[in-house]
Amino acid sequence: MIADCRKHLGEVSTNRTLEFGCGVGRLLIPFAELSESSVGIDISDAMRAEAASNCSRFGCRNVKLVRSLDELDDSDTFTFIYSYIVLQHIDTRRGLDVVDGLLNRLEKGGCAALHVTYGHVKHGRTLGVAPWRRRSILRSIRQPLSQLLRHLRGREPKMQMNAYPLNKLFFLVQKHGIHSGGFRYTDHHGHFGLMLFLKRE
Repeated sequence: MIADCRKHLGEVSTNRTLEFGCGVGRLLIPFAELSESSVGIDISDAMRAEAASNCSRFGCRNVKLVRSLDELDDSDTFTFIYSYIVLQHIDTRRGLDVVDGLLNRLEKGGCAALHVTYGHVKHGRTLGVAPWRRRSILRSIRQPLSQLLRHLRGREPKMQMNAYPLNKLFFLVQKHGIHSGGFRYTDHHGHFGLMLFLKRE
């Protein structure tokens, strides 16, 4: 990931790193080894507990684990911010707020690598975007009811996948003074996306 960033952005500082959606620390730990200080954010208490255990096992004492951006001090800023295959599982309205919050904490000269999905191959006729449908009362309760039935039957609920409106995303990017970067296309089982490499000049 760092090599990809350098290819698109040039020099990348990992002095103070933040990973949004760190899970059990699979990538947080190597990032911490490159950093003076590192923060991992994950909403799951179980994931953070496992990440803390893994950080301890690998001797990473420069890691702080939090549930959300709101738990950080207002003065906390970062030279490198990273998120991969996480935002797609967050409702886009909330996800755009998350991106806004992350970029707000990116230092001048800092770099970010953020992954978003923007469409699905099954919606080829509408260029990847699900066609608009009038929401009926039945449709509005069908999905929550389906999730509940899966839970009662002992199955995992379906993971939500969200396509981000790229015009809103890039508006946020430029609003934060980011005028250079690059991208790499991604494809996760038909979910088309972008890995964005951003540098705040």
